[in-house]
Amino acid sequence: MSDREGPSGSGQKGDKEEKFSRTPSQPMPTGSRTSNNSYYANEPIQFRVRGSTITGASPPKFVTLEDIMKAAHGMQNMALAHEIAVDQDFKLEPFEPPDNSYQKLVKETMHKAYFDILREQLNSDPPEYKQALILLQDVKQGLFSILLPRHKRIREMIEEVLDHDFIKQQAENNSLDFNKYATFVVDLMAKLAAPARDDMIQNISKLTDTVDIFRTILETLEILKLDLANTLIAMIRPHVQQESVQYERNKFDELLKVSEDGLQYTREWLQRHIDKSGLTIPVTDAIVIRNVTAQTLAKAYLELLEWDSSKNYPETVSLDASRFSELGTQVYRLICTASILLVSPSCGNDPSIATQKQQLKEKIIIILDNTSNDTELKSILPSVAEEIVVFTENLLEGLNQAALSTDTRELIQSQILSLSDPEHRVRQIVRQRIFEFLKEILVCGGGSRQIPVGLSAFTQELTSVSGTLLRYVMHNKAVFTKYYLDIVAEELSKN
Repeated sequence: MSDREGPSGSGQKGDKEEKFSRTPSQPMPTGSRTSNNSYYANEPIQFRVRGSTITGASPPKFVTLEDIMKAAHGMQNMALAHEIAVDQDFKLEPFEPPDNSYQKLVKETMHKAYFDILREQLNSDPPEYKQALILLQDVKQGLFSILLPRHKRIREMIEEVLDHDFIKQQAENNSLDFNKYATFVVDLMAKLAAPARDDMIQNISKLTDTVDIFRTILETLEILKLDLANTLIAMIRPHVQQESVQYERNKFDELLKVSEDGLQYTREWLQRHIDKSGLTIPVTDAIVIRNVTAQTLAKAYLELLEWDSSKNYPETVSLDASRFSELGTQVYRLICTASILLVSPSCGNDPSIATQKQQLKEKIIIILDNTSNDTELKSILPSVAEEIVVFTENLLEGLNQAALSTDTRELIQSQILSLSDPEHRVRQIVRQRIFEFLKEILVCGGGSRQIPVGLSAFTQELTSVSGTLLRYVMHNKAVFTKYYLDIVAEELSKN
């Protein structure tokens, strides 16, 4: 049992907020120019996505650098496919460099210089249109980036209206009408964008400064580009889910070919949970091996919910390390909340106080919302104890019963504060029942299961946690079961 002294999970909790920069093997087309004066400035495609990458042991000496780089690139693709398949809410988000970072300073400086040059040239007498021509080509590029392959006629219209040679001729004749092109672009964006972006696009029309208009147009095009990418992801998700199991397995096989032992930590993880009691060693029966593997995996997956960060994380579940850590935190809060509720005096079995019991549970959940380990729990329990005392007194007053005595108040507070001890008997019982419930779900693969005794008030939370856990586990088992079977079979074959 983990005592959760300090940050919870695998030590990879921060993976959820990790920035994953994806640079394709070939740069994204940026039009016919590669000028550094472009708004896009040939920046790599960068998105923020949740997840981590698989890491294996040191490669043997005879493996070439090309092999390693190929495998690493495959792992990036595998990680992205895994995210799309497993996370129903997966989406790309704008990549923003950290505040006060060098990267953010460079980006802001380059963009400011871009528009400063534009403003200076337009305000000169006579106006100069060198930067304006670059701007309109950047807008043209941005419009192309939010088109689908079927938008052939729209593409042709953009090519015709934003024709570089014709615009250049207008500039040379000092007859370039920026507002006309701005109106065309804004109208086209309004037709292509999702309804949720209508207000954003309408706000562009309210601007009067030419430079501000086109700055906002370019910024909005970046957002629309991301909207299109997320729409396409939603469209292909069912296909990715169907194909991702074999795809991930193939990519992991590629990694194993360039790794000295790409299953070292997975083997150690499973070996801790193989139960040989009652077996006649060595075991060769395939059915017995499969049954032992199922029991082993159920216990091993539950260990991920209380992972000891001093141990190396198994390679086969590293893509979901942050997910298991987050889910483990939810289970920890569930254990704490249920324990507090059970020792609270207002939690009897009288049906008349069922509503009050639910209200108290919700209050406790809110108070423990940011609690993830015993250190944080100990600091928050005094507030919980005070809330329970107040809640109990209000309940007694509503029932026209005598108020709590000083001794009773102190007893309630003492009982609540004692729950900071991970070895507290109530906490141990609650944890045991929850983990047995989750283990049964994993072994039997779902179905209808009875909620553990004393935890009926947490039916919704248990259902949510077990459903999420089962989804992660089923996908992982579908990809890696053959490796798990081999590891268990090898262990059971030893005398």
